[in-house]
Amino acid sequence: MIFFHTCSQDVTTDLILSKLSYRAESFRFNVDRWRDYAWEFGPGGWSCTAPGGETIDSSKMFCFHLRKPMFLDAIDVPAHGCLENWCRREILDLFKNLYFASHAAGIAALVTPDGDAWGKLRQMKLAERFFPVPEWHLFSGKRPAVPADGRWVVKSLTQTMIGEGKCFLVREVDLQTLDASYPWFIQKRIDGGEEVSAAFVNGRIWASSIPRDVLGSDDSRLETYRRNLKWTPCNLPDSECAAIRGFMAEAGLSFGRFDFIRKDGVLHFLEVNPNGQWAWLDEKDERGLISAVAEEILAVERRGRTLAAARG
Repeated sequence: MIFFHTCSQDVTTDLILSKLSYRAESFRFNVDRWRDYAWEFGPGGWSCTAPGGETIDSSKMFCFHLRKPMFLDAIDVPAHGCLENWCRREILDLFKNLYFASHAAGIAALVTPDGDAWGKLRQMKLAERFFPVPEWHLFSGKRPAVPADGRWVVKSLTQTMIGEGKCFLVREVDLQTLDASYPWFIQKRIDGGEEVSAAFVNGRIWASSIPRDVLGSDDSRLETYRRNLKWTPCNLPDSECAAIRGFMAEAGLSFGRFDFIRKDGVLHFLEVNPNGQWAWLDEKDERGLISAVAEEILAVERRGRTLAAARG
């Protein structure tokens, strides 16, 4: 089947589908009508059901066509408009284009456009080849069939604010209280153990850990900054370093920060942020993490100067 990712008002997709209907099966996902669909993504694959009952799953999709996934109706914008919102989006888009152009010219340091493509869904599937990964599900429209006595946390796929000054943070939740008409990302909670965070800089790794009972919540970022908690530097065994390097090589990333939980000696993968916060792992640069990042940036700056000189 061909998966069309678009919106309900995309007439071009209507025309394309009229040409394909007798040659191939197609499934249309209109992002602006997402509440009309039900889906679930998990370790074993994914499935999505359309309002009319048509279903596509990971075993049936042989082509993905990106069309126009757009929300054409305004939301939370006053009748007189919101120029500040418009300005922010224009500026973000302008400098994102500059970033892409810089990468194409070979002068973007560490963070690459590929990082944006490695969202949690792709991360989970790739990580399963290198680490134990706690069971996870992405769903809407229906709850996944999971043990009722399990403990789960909910996460967000983005950093989009859900209100003024409010960001969706990791927290434990009773699955039965989740409204299935919303999209959810859940992951099995691992009790006890220690949090391990590792910064990866072009092949080099800096890791630190902290007991989970010290944190007091499931969002280590919140507790670290709110209570100024100090993490303990640690050395990962060669096998775990090799797994991290293998993951990053497969993802095509040269920079990122990993979140793990170590329980009974086993390192469980939670996620990697291709451009996450990392300085708190070595604030005083005692282990050379900040210096390493600075040197990588300077190396690109020198390369940029050389390229500019060669162009005359």
